[in-house]
Amino acid sequence: MSEYRIEKDSMGEMQVPKNALWGASTARAVQNFPVSGQTGSTLPDLIKSYGYLKKACALANRDVKALDAKIADAIARAADEMIEGKHNREFVVDVFQAGAGTSINMNANEVLATRAMQLDPTVKVNPNDHVNYGQSTNDTFPTVLHLSALLAFPRLDGGLKAVQEACEKKGKEWARVIKSGRTHLQDAVPITLGQEFMSWRNCVRHVRQNLKEAADKLLELALGGSAIGSGLNTADGYRPVAYKYLQQFTGLKVREPEDPFEAVNSRWAFLNFSAAIRTAAVELTRITNDIRLLSCGPTTGLDEFRLKPVQPGSSIMPGKINPSNPECMNQLLYQVLGNDHTVYLCAMAGQLDLNVMMPTMCCTTLWSMNWLANFLPKFAEDTVAGCTLNAERCQNYLETSQALVTVLNPIIGYANAAKIAKETLTTGKTPKQLIKEHGILTPEQEKKYYDIDYLTKRYPQAGFDS
Repeated sequence: MSEYRIEKDSMGEMQVPKNALWGASTARAVQNFPVSGQTGSTLPDLIKSYGYLKKACALANRDVKALDAKIADAIARAADEMIEGKHNREFVVDVFQAGAGTSINMNANEVLATRAMQLDPTVKVNPNDHVNYGQSTNDTFPTVLHLSALLAFPRLDGGLKAVQEACEKKGKEWARVIKSGRTHLQDAVPITLGQEFMSWRNCVRHVRQNLKEAADKLLELALGGSAIGSGLNTADGYRPVAYKYLQQFTGLKVREPEDPFEAVNSRWAFLNFSAAIRTAAVELTRITNDIRLLSCGPTTGLDEFRLKPVQPGSSIMPGKINPSNPECMNQLLYQVLGNDHTVYLCAMAGQLDLNVMMPTMCCTTLWSMNWLANFLPKFAEDTVAGCTLNAERCQNYLETSQALVTVLNPIIGYANAAKIAKETLTTGKTPKQLIKEHGILTPEQEKKYYDIDYLTKRYPQAGFDS
């Protein structure tokens, strides 16, 4: 018995695996784009978005009498299975494919048509004429582009929240661990380790808010614009009903576009969302680099705190422990930054009345979101929550830092304070030792000016009291 069946599309016949739900158009795309081996099946949020969209469109067309009720209901039942992830393996087109997403849109149309007829053998369902009725790839793919990112967003935000909360816990735990600050990678006035961790907490909190604001702009969809924004071949009343169904199915407050032509030809909102991911990645890179610096050592580095050991660090140096978790985070973040650059180039490459670069924008952004969502909780647990304090090293850096003479400026002036600072380097004595030798401060003044609250709490630190 043949392992294939013959299917037809507008270009002719194609061999299709006997039991596949997809048809000729998908088979043609599989042949045409043997690129990465990464198929639509690797993007479950995209497939789920297609399920939501095709179900909403079928039922909306049914309600406005543009599609036979039995056909629409069969499509909706098949779409429910797609939403549940039952047909992910049927999305076989490479993520790098022909422009605009036509291939993956037809992949969805064919899967739903075949499955609808299996669910209701009394109906004949055509991928183009029924599943895709009143639609175009040009308005449906921008819609699932936005929906898939919105569906993936809670996991990404959850990962960021885990980092935020871990930094806050450490910030409060080490609120009174005073140490030397550093600017220009040189000694600076004191700070507490808690203030540093809390500053990271506040940064993550702000990038989360920035992402939420960018995600809100994705709620405006292109659906209903068909090929170019004009809505050609859509039934009267279809668009608002489709949006109502999408709101109901997804729980998202999606909305019609102010300008349907712009919604088809411009990807600025998605670019803006990708840029918010980039901003988060930039700040996470900075925080990760600081963690690696402050924990480096243990005997020849800063060693203010030590990271949780997660694996041997060397195949030749016994006992060596590397910052493996933050090293992985850095590499991931660099890839995320590269993915955003891809989105930026794709958004810029839109021409005239359509941006055709959407499949790559979609896969690279969902990769970034999913990878970060996978690893951020582990980073929070192992790197942030798992680190342990080296209080003695922090105190030693504080006592020997020449920057402690800064408190003398209002008393003896900048120039005289600078002399004391230089003397610490030439004699090896600490600032406090020299201050005593020169009789610069009374015991009462020394107690006041070198108190932790005077040195580090002149302004309230956001978050300590929340």
